Amino acid sequence: MANKNFLPIAIDIANQKILIVGGGQSAFNKLQILHRHNAKVEILATEVCDEIKNSGVKYIEKPYDKKYIKDYLMLYSCTNNDEVDRQIEEDCRAAKVLVNIHDKPERCQFVSPAIYRTGNISVAVSSNGENVYESIRIRNLIQDKLQLN
Repeated sequence: MANKNFLPIAIDIANQKILIVGGGQSAFNKLQILHRHNAKVEILATEVCDEIKNSGVKYIEKPYDKKYIKDYLMLYSCTNNDEVDRQIEEDCRAAKVLVNIHDKPERCQFVSPAIYRTGNISVAVSSNGENVYESIRIRNLIQDKLQLN
């Protein structure tokens, strides 16, 4: 992944339309994170887990088609299907929709950092998409330190 060099930024996603393609546990986990930031999240998947169905979020139980990506700020692909992910990546880039392919940072336009937030202060730890668990570990160390003070 030598050609990737992600810029850590903070972006206001409140009331922004974000699409998650995929309806399993990784999609639900992403949904929970995005809801904390007041995004307007929608799900597109052939099968949707009960947690998503019970979350109150709008979901469409259909296969991926590029007609669904219009008017979204960004898209997270959580399909675990390489062929579908490749099509999503291609379609999003053509449509100028920011794309994140779950667990494939080399195919992403953005990655999500490990975040600790208290009040208006946010601390984000990123590993340039290469070591998510190390980012989480360091975020937790920072969180523990800040909570002691």
